[in-house]
Amino acid sequence: GGPDPLNEDHLARLRALCDRYQPESFSEHLAWASHGGEWMHDLLPLPYTGETLDIVCDHIDRVQEVLGRRMLLENPASYVLFEQSDIAETAFLAEVVRRTGCGLLLDINNVFVSCVNHRTDPRAYLADFPLEAVAEIHLAGHATEELPSGPLLIDDHGAPVAEPVWAL
Repeated sequence: GGPDPLNEDHLARLRALCDRYQPESFSEHLAWASHGGEWMHDLLPLPYTGETLDIVCDHIDRVQEVLGRRMLLENPASYVLFEQSDIAETAFLAEVVRRTGCGLLLDINNVFVSCVNHRTDPRAYLADFPLEAVAEIHLAGHATEELPSGPLLIDDHGAPVAEPVWAL
């Protein structure tokens, strides 16, 4: 999702891996992880803007072209919001699907983590989510860090699935 060009060597290795093992699906998180050619080893958040949308769509188009298959894009766990974001995450995802033909991996824990962290309603988020594009669903656990401003949830997959996540 970042502005750096895709690493074509990495894409070629990914293509070879998919060709060898023929997985049912291939997914990637909606995030960026490199800057100036350096890999950050983390899933970094994106501002939801028209410029970012164009970059994400171009990257997904290239990945799908190289792999010769549809990829799934996973909704992220979010810890910060960008002031310059002018598109809701669910609308951003819907437009990515419309423009690229990719599918979605709906991570229910990520929905819960993000909504608690940003004090929004996870059911409202799901009501706006482009469910018709969902090809896979994930459930996971998370950690909770109590801060003076309230709980901060961290998608760490280090705990059992929480009851509110099951309820969603």
